Amino acid sequence: MLQSFSEIMNTALLITVILAAMAIGIALLLVILLAQRAWRQFRTRQFDALTVKIHREWRAIVRGEIPANEWREDRLKCETVQAIVIQEISAATDKDRAGLQQFLRTSGLLTRCIRRVRDSHGWHRRRAMLALGAMQIPEAIEPLAEGLYDWQLDTRMAAVQALGRTGLEHAAEPVIETHMLGRLKVPTDPVTNALVRCYQSRPEAILPYLRRSAGKSRDLLARVASELATPDMANEMVLLAGDPSPEVRACAARGLAVAPLPMAIPALANLVRDNVWFVRLRAVSALNQIPHPLTIPALLDAVRDSNRLCRSRAAAAVAKFEHETIDVLQAVTEARNRYALHSMISAIELAGGFEKVLIKLADPAVHEDTAALILNALQQGSAKMWTVRAAEPVVESLQS
Repeated sequence: MLQSFSEIMNTALLITVILAAMAIGIALLLVILLAQRAWRQFRTRQFDALTVKIHREWRAIVRGEIPANEWREDRLKCETVQAIVIQEISAATDKDRAGLQQFLRTSGLLTRCIRRVRDSHGWHRRRAMLALGAMQIPEAIEPLAEGLYDWQLDTRMAAVQALGRTGLEHAAEPVIETHMLGRLKVPTDPVTNALVRCYQSRPEAILPYLRRSAGKSRDLLARVASELATPDMANEMVLLAGDPSPEVRACAARGLAVAPLPMAIPALANLVRDNVWFVRLRAVSALNQIPHPLTIPALLDAVRDSNRLCRSRAAAAVAKFEHETIDVLQAVTEARNRYALHSMISAIELAGGFEKVLIKLADPAVHEDTAALILNALQQGSAKMWTVRAAEPVVESLQS
């Protein structure tokens, strides 16, 4: 009996100790969390007050009236000044930007940022890379290019993004050369975005690299060139339209949308008959961006395409030409292609012009076969929002 009572007391004591330890642990955790929260609030208030102070003294700092030694030794002050300079550079004119960049050089902020890019690791290095790229200074290209070979994917992507942030044409060179060598292990989209930003001011500068590229690099550079295409690049887009790669031909179709009409329309008409469906679809999209009736013959070929997306996109493009609607419908009905006719009726209906078409069909000058085929397609339900009652005037006209 005494042994059982002793065991119960020991168990109760053990439970009490465990509960006390848990309570102490929870209390310590709450104290730590509250302390961290208080420290973050203190640092936030300190940073806000410092930011306001630096903004007041901003012009004096840039002009050198306040020596760099007074703020460069303090890490928080230094990072605040650097952040403000980067923000000002992104919105400044070319003249003001040059002055701010010179301040980065003379104040030592540029050297400090380059050193952090080369000496730091992980998240700290990636943050320094993005800051260095935002400075838009040629000296940033070399240290950022070194990050293209880093073993971490996040660091390589940060290097590509930072080179794009510079907006400098020469910053694209290490990205393209590394990609051509097959050593740039980064997804395609970040590389494309970076190259677009680098060549935005002078798109034709990418053409020498495009001409000597092959494989995946050629597909990538063709995509960038098509996004930045200008009328001066029309000859190059016409040549790319005959490339063996379907991806390159699709990019050429996109770039031809801004080419002069005598060059664009024949090339796009050929691409509309391409063997690959997405090349045809891209060609139709490009023709849709050209508001000229000369595109109608090529679009009519696309309306009869075997791919549903190509048909619907082409029909929507043709439906914009309201004055040629009856002629278009007559050409489609003469082709005796039911899918093409249904696509055209649906596109005209979605464009809100089918009521006008019905009125025109009631005109005796319209060919009876055309009106009959259209009404037959309408009655079969290809245009569900329109009932047979809406077509009664046309039917009465045909019967008479």
